[in-house]
Amino acid sequence: MNQKPATPKDAAAVILLNDAGDRVLWARRNPQIAFLGGWHAFPGGKLEISDALLPVENCADAKLGKFIACAAREAFEETGVLLARGGERLTRGQRASLHDDLISGRMTFAEILEHWNLRIDAADFAYTGFWTTPQFSPARFKTRFFLAACPSKQTPYAAISELENVEFIRPLDALNKWKKSEVLISPPVLLSLKTLAEDGLESEVQNPNSVSKKLLANSQKADGEIRHIELNPRVICFPLKTETLPPATHTNCFIVGRRRFVVIDAASRDESEQNALHRLIDSFVESNFECLAIITTHLHGDHTGGETVLQTHLKEKFDLEIPLATHRQTANALAGKVDFQTFIEEGEAFDLADEDGKPFLLKTLHTPGHAAGLLAFYDEEFGFLLSGDNVVHSSSVVIAPPEGNLNDYLSSLERLRDLPDLRFLCGSHGAAVFDAKSKIESYIVHRLEREKQILGAIENGAKTASEIVERVYVGLSPELLKLAEKTVEAHLEKLREEKSF
Repeated sequence: MNQKPATPKDAAAVILLNDAGDRVLWARRNPQIAFLGGWHAFPGGKLEISDALLPVENCADAKLGKFIACAAREAFEETGVLLARGGERLTRGQRASLHDDLISGRMTFAEILEHWNLRIDAADFAYTGFWTTPQFSPARFKTRFFLAACPSKQTPYAAISELENVEFIRPLDALNKWKKSEVLISPPVLLSLKTLAEDGLESEVQNPNSVSKKLLANSQKADGEIRHIELNPRVICFPLKTETLPPATHTNCFIVGRRRFVVIDAASRDESEQNALHRLIDSFVESNFECLAIITTHLHGDHTGGETVLQTHLKEKFDLEIPLATHRQTANALAGKVDFQTFIEEGEAFDLADEDGKPFLLKTLHTPGHAAGLLAFYDEEFGFLLSGDNVVHSSSVVIAPPEGNLNDYLSSLERLRDLPDLRFLCGSHGAAVFDAKSKIESYIVHRLEREKQILGAIENGAKTASEIVERVYVGLSPELLKLAEKTVEAHLEKLREEKSF
């Protein structure tokens, strides 16, 4: 069972420089937002129909013009910065009043521009290309990015609740926060910051086209595709298309480490997906980085299928003997399908190294519940958890007896929630999560609340799992009913063990 990736929606964003030209504006997205909540990003948002109707001076390309208009509108909506000629005539109080008119719906952005004789000029926006959200995300955007200078005497602020901690920052300082795993940075922003830091922003003051051309070249070279996500300098998330359960379409493969690294869940059976992953790993090997193991987190079909192919590839191309590793219970379950050479147990740690050769430990956690041999991995120094199928970004996890056990699962969640210094997590499906402890706690609360609903259905006469699903999962998509029944069966098994009914 699988779904097609979501169709990307058009969007625009602005890379806003301060008046000195040495800092760039970024903000943390509100952690409560479903799409990249807690991640740092540039101001921007979805294209609206009205954006195409806004006049943009000195722009021969109407298609590009509507994205410039979108970028200007979003900058004003989100940060209060008015990127329009004539805006210098307005006081801070007037801009704040106009922003309130816009957000309240009393005036549209077009009406504000017309009433105050403000003009959007394409000369103030340097196009730097587009980037498309990876296919694994349930919400996807094809975002056009523009470089612009913040008008003097305008101070950006968190003008709406979607953003927090709006600030100008030196690109190198922003990257240093990311390198210490203090922040999550959305991929296009990270790519832009790297270019800005490499070239320095001082030169941008003298030559406004220099950095924007390099940013555009980077986008064009990749055709705007983000194939993998650097979650921090130690962890790459490489989403692979698999036959997984909805709403997911992909399984995350993780490459952890650089000079010494492991590959976790090289899961895809699709040859083109395998080839894409192999190209990245080949580049590591060609840089004399050492692969210590190819790891499978558990037995389910959307987590297996590519590990042996990768092992064979590295043997044939580089004459490398890389062991396949997993928990012994998973190896037993997959006997005859996958030949594992190494068994990983609770508490074992992989001695890995980043690109600079700095060593770090990746600790193994045996977390049964979703599957008996399920493994998770924790980098305590960075507070970053690879949670496997215990916790994922945008949905709950199926616990299906006899392989799944709800009591074990809740115990595993409690262990993960209580990990020391835990900040971020990334599961096997979807994006990384900003507030890991709160996310795990929400999973625990959800399961206990579901249990109360199931007990209520039983007290009101429901006798079978399907009858309980009819009462508890009202309005559920028909294709998910069988999965809901499995979850109910897991709850019933737990309740019988506890003699709760």
